[in-house]
Amino acid sequence: MTEGTKTGSLAAVVGIVVLLAWATSNSTRVNTPVIQGMIGKPLFEKFTDPTTAASLKILRYDTPTENYVDFEVARDRKVGLWTIPSHESYPADAGKQMSDAANLFVGLKVVGIATQKKAEQALFGVVEPNKQNADKGGEGVGMLVQLRDEKGNMLADLIIGKEDKNKRYVRVPSEDVVYVVDLETTSLSTDFKKWIEPDLLKLSSNDIETLGVRDYQIVQVQQGLALDRKYEADLTFATSNGQWQASRITSFESDPPTERPLTPDEQLNATKLNEIKNTLDNLKIADVVKKPAGLAADLRADSNLLKNTESLSSLQRRGFFPNPNQKGDEGIEFYAKSGELIVTLKDGVQYLLRFGASAGAEINAVEPEAGKEGEKAKEEFSINRFMLVTARVDESKFPMPELERLPETVEELKEMERMKQKPADMPAVVPAPQATSVEPAVPATTEAKPGEEKGTDKTTEETTAEGDKPTAEKPAEPATPAAEAPAPEKPASLSLQLGVPTGRFVGFQEPQEEAKKPDAPAKADAAVKSDAPAVAQEPTEEEWKERLEATRDRITKENKRKLDLRDEKLKVAKNKVAELNGRFADWYYVVSEADYKKLRIVLPELVQPKSASGPGAGAGAPQGGFPGGGAFPGFQP
Repeated sequence: MTEGTKTGSLAAVVGIVVLLAWATSNSTRVNTPVIQGMIGKPLFEKFTDPTTAASLKILRYDTPTENYVDFEVARDRKVGLWTIPSHESYPADAGKQMSDAANLFVGLKVVGIATQKKAEQALFGVVEPNKQNADKGGEGVGMLVQLRDEKGNMLADLIIGKEDKNKRYVRVPSEDVVYVVDLETTSLSTDFKKWIEPDLLKLSSNDIETLGVRDYQIVQVQQGLALDRKYEADLTFATSNGQWQASRITSFESDPPTERPLTPDEQLNATKLNEIKNTLDNLKIADVVKKPAGLAADLRADSNLLKNTESLSSLQRRGFFPNPNQKGDEGIEFYAKSGELIVTLKDGVQYLLRFGASAGAEINAVEPEAGKEGEKAKEEFSINRFMLVTARVDESKFPMPELERLPETVEELKEMERMKQKPADMPAVVPAPQATSVEPAVPATTEAKPGEEKGTDKTTEETTAEGDKPTAEKPAEPATPAAEAPAPEKPASLSLQLGVPTGRFVGFQEPQEEAKKPDAPAKADAAVKSDAPAVAQEPTEEEWKERLEATRDRITKENKRKLDLRDEKLKVAKNKVAELNGRFADWYYVVSEADYKKLRIVLPELVQPKSASGPGAGAGAPQGGFPGGGAFPGFQP
C-alpha cells in the first residue's frame, strides 16, 4: 500500500468517526422534527378498543413504606372473572374500574414536549421504577403502567411522572422523550380496597335479629396457652319496640360460671349494641391473606390438620388455634385469640366472626376535604387485625309447622267436627249452680217481693213463656244474644244482688212495663222464628265418605303448603350460606383495629344502670385485657 493510499484510508476512518460523533451528539436535533410531529397525535395509535384490555399492571415506589408496590389486576381466561394476582388472585370487582383505566390510554394525545434528554428524566419524575434499586429511594421515579390483551400483547406501556398545572409528564419506557399529556390518574390506584367488593358481610343492620357475644382470649401462661373466658351473652333485638333483650348472660368470673340476670335497676347498653349493628353493616376489608389448604369453607377440618405443621403455623401466626383435646374425625373446633361474635339474621343465616391477632400497621393516604385542593394528602397510620368469617344456617329459625290431623275414618271426622263446634256452644248458657251458689248473700225475706217485680223466678218463667219457651226441650240451641245479653250500663254484680238463680241475667231487662208494650209479643214471635233452625237431615253414609275424602284432600294440601313454605325458606338460607362460604373459604380477612373495637363489648359496658344513657354509658369499663384463668393445656405456641 502506497503512502497516499494509507493517508486516504486514514482520512476516511477519521471522517466516519467524526460523522458518528456528530450524529450521536446531535441525535435529539436530528429527531426533533419527528418528535415535534407527535404533538396532537395519540401515543398508542393501535389501542382503540378498551374492552380488549385483559390485564393491568402498576409498579410504583411508595415513599411512606420506602418500598415498591407491585399491583396487578387480570381477567381469568377460563371463567372470565377478574382477580388480583398481586393478592393471591383474590376476586376483584374490577369491571368498571378496569374499563376506566383502559379508556385513559385510548386516544391519549401528546400536547407538548418537555425534553429529549435522558439526563433530565429525573427532573420530570419519569425514571423507570426498578425493584432492584429500592435501597436508592424513589427520587425522580415514576409509575409504570402496562395494559395487555388476553394473549399477553402490549396495548399500552407508559411511565407516568410529575403533575404540573393539570398536565402530566410521561415517557414511553423505550424512548428518552418526555411528553406532556392530559391524564387523570385516579382510576390507576394500587389500593387493594378500591379494586374489590369492600362490603365484607353483605348484610343490612335492619336484618340483624340476635347477637351472640363470646368474650374470651387466648393468653400465654407458664404451661403454654390458656383459654381465658370473661362472659357469654345471647342478645335479641325486638323490631316491634326497638328494644334489646338478654336471653342469657353467663359470667365466668367465678367457678362454676353463673348466670347474670338484669336487676330492676339495670338495662342493656342499647347505644353500644346499635353501634355494633351499624359496624357490621359497614364492615370493610382492609386486606386478605390466603388460608392454608386443608381448611374447608366452614372452617372445620379433620384431625389430619393437627399433623400439618405448615397449616398450624399459618393459623397460629394469625391468632387462631385448633383445640386438640377433641376425639374423632368429625371436625376440629377452633378458638380465636380475641374472642368471637355470632350474628343471626331474620332469614336464618348466621355469621361467625373470629377475631385473631394483630395484622400489623397500615399507612393510608387521606385525601384533603372538598374545597381544600391546595392541601396535600395526609398519611394515616392504622393497626389492623386478622379475622376469620364463616356462615351457617340457624336451624332454630325453621321449626316444623303445626300440621292439622288427617282423619282416617268417618268416625274420626265426626269427632273432629264435634270438637270444632264445642267451643262455640260453651258460652251459650251459664250453669245454674254457679248462680245459686251466691244466693245466701241475699236475704230471702227482704228481697222476695222486689224480685217478683224486677226479675224473680216467676218473672223469668213468664218471660220464657213469651219468648224462647221450650228451653228444656232444646238445650243445645243457644238463646239469641239480643235476648240474653245484659245491658252494658248495668254491672254484673247487680244480678247477684237480685238473687237471679239461673245465670241467664234476665234481671238486666227493662222494667216489666216495657215488656208489656203492644209490639212485645210480635218481637217474641220473631225471636222464636229466627232462632228456630231448619230441621237438618243427617248425612247419609255415602255423603259422610265424600265429606271425609274432601276434608282429607283439603288438609293434605294445606299441610303440604305449610311444609313447602318452610322448606323453601330453609333452601334459600342454605343457598345463601353456600354462596357466602364460597367467598369466605380461602381467606384470612384483615379489618381495621378501629372496627374491631367497635365490635367488642365488655360486660361492664354491656350492662349499665338505668340512669346511664348515651354514648358515654359504660365509659368506666375496662377496654382491654381479660381476667386470669386456668390453663388450656392442649395449646402449643
